[in-house]
Amino acid sequence: MRKDHYSPPKKWTREFRQALKLSHQHFVVYAYLEGGPESHSTGLYFVVPATIAAMTAVDEDEVRRIMQDLERVGLIHWDEDADIVWVPCVCDEQFRWHTPEKSRRDYRTDEARRHVADLPDSHVVRLFLGVWPVFAQGAVEGATQGATQGAVEGATTSPIPIPSYTPPGVRADSSVRTDAMEGTR
Repeated sequence: MRKDHYSPPKKWTREFRQALKLSHQHFVVYAYLEGGPESHSTGLYFVVPATIAAMTAVDEDEVRRIMQDLERVGLIHWDEDADIVWVPCVCDEQFRWHTPEKSRRDYRTDEARRHVADLPDSHVVRLFLGVWPVFAQGAVEGATQGATQGAVEGATTSPIPIPSYTPPGVRADSSVRTDAMEGTR
């Protein structure tokens, strides 16, 4: 279980608003996925729809449909067979390093590596590691700036195309952060 969760106010004009446009139940399920007891600071973790249903008072079949909708609009990535979910914005919000040296000194990096290594095999885990290679076992600490690349082509077996994730302040066509990012990191 997570000890803390940072959620910036601007989330209300981005992810929360996008979920609310779908329905109130979509927002409730999305909010649970982002900060529920099973969640992790990487945004990548194991959770079963029955648990979400019990905690949010939303029917389990409806939770599954809502998670498919949230994946379709790009708010989450979900491996229904492995019960792995990834909420992409969470990792960028929780691991806000300014320099590679800070990522080396961040004890959470090692904990996150152990967490990711303990998850069952999933196309969502591989997608996550393609975007956040610093969390792969054996990664050289500080060898990444954070999420700087999109999804690896063919990383999913989902029949629905999964949009690549580009964190705020990163140009989609480059791994170089924009000047606007300098003040927020």
